Amino acid sequence: MPTIKDVAKKAGVSISTASYALNNVPSVHPETKQRILDAAKELNYYPNGIARNLKTKKTGNVGVFVYGFSGPIFSNVLEGIRQTLQEYGFNIIVSSGKSSENLLNERQVDGAIIFDNNLTDECLKNYAAHDFPIILLDRNLEGKNIYTSVIDNENIVYQFIMKMIQKGYKDFGFLSGPLDAFNNNRRFDGFQKALNDGHIEKHVYYQGDFTTESGYKIGKEIIKNKHIPRFIYCANDESAIGLMKALKEVNIRIPEDVALAGFDNIYLGEYLTPKLTTIGIDHVEWGRNVAQAISELIKNKTIESFDHPDGQIIMRESC
Repeated sequence: MPTIKDVAKKAGVSISTASYALNNVPSVHPETKQRILDAAKELNYYPNGIARNLKTKKTGNVGVFVYGFSGPIFSNVLEGIRQTLQEYGFNIIVSSGKSSENLLNERQVDGAIIFDNNLTDECLKNYAAHDFPIILLDRNLEGKNIYTSVIDNENIVYQFIMKMIQKGYKDFGFLSGPLDAFNNNRRFDGFQKALNDGHIEKHVYYQGDFTTESGYKIGKEIIKNKHIPRFIYCANDESAIGLMKALKEVNIRIPEDVALAGFDNIYLGEYLTPKLTTIGIDHVEWGRNVAQAISELIKNKTIESFDHPDGQIIMRESC
């Protein structure tokens, strides 16, 4: 089995220079580094990751921790993250559940992007206290080395509902996501504030879980009731799509009988009949921005600033 000594000999350099080049230390001249990498490739030599980590105290890994893998939102955010981490030379480790907590507690990643409300504040603060950066998506938490990137869910939903009130709608329903979801709760806050400012005292509330199946099931329950709200705002597009399917099965016309809208601007919404009105976020770009920020934090320990994602009201045919 080849050793780093063999690589150094073949490349005509010292062992320390070979080590620096193989561990991507920038002090090695590019031509020398390439000669060392070529020698390592010819000898089929790979650095011992465990030994390297003990020396550098770096893994070269960034953790991306999510609470689930279903739906298009996570895949779009992850794609943006993947693209940028690759450009910065980091590996991406995507995890969910208990394994995420273990990776943080054992400090097996150099930084973390968190899209999982199930990871406790205590776990995150403990990880960050060891001088590792964290960026939280759609969640607020203050602490050393902890940064947040939050969609202004409340304000953009407020603007949209006020637009609907001005359009003449007065009878509203809200199809919720999970109660422990930060983004869902802020969207509901914006919804309620708009109704209050529009002097609309009552609305109907439906408890969902952000899935198409949940939206469909709630739609079936709504149909059984004597009163169906004239406008139902859904906390995300997937639940809106499920609701639309249930209503259309019994020939309830959208938007003539019931108008509805969602949040996220997923790809499918534009190809429904009628097309789904929604609030759009560029999730791939969001992923790129937070990945760039975490990379700079790991390498430079500081960032000047990074932008929070903007929402855009996209009017289509469903209201």
